[in-house]
Amino acid sequence: MSKQSEYLRDQARRASRLSSSVSTDYDCQILKNLADNLDADAGRLERCEADKKAKTPPA
Repeated sequence: MSKQSEYLRDQARRASRLSSSVSTDYDCQILKNLADNLDADAGRLERCEADKKAKTPPA
């Protein structure tokens, strides 16, 4: 896992925790969507990195 994907996952966790503390349903939903999107982005980044490593010939 790269530093970038770790950062995205951390931000997703923070947004998720924050969503439980906001007072309006609208804000809660926005933060949950943000958390989902950040987590999905981290997953895509990890898959791209894994594909790059698999395609890179050994030195």
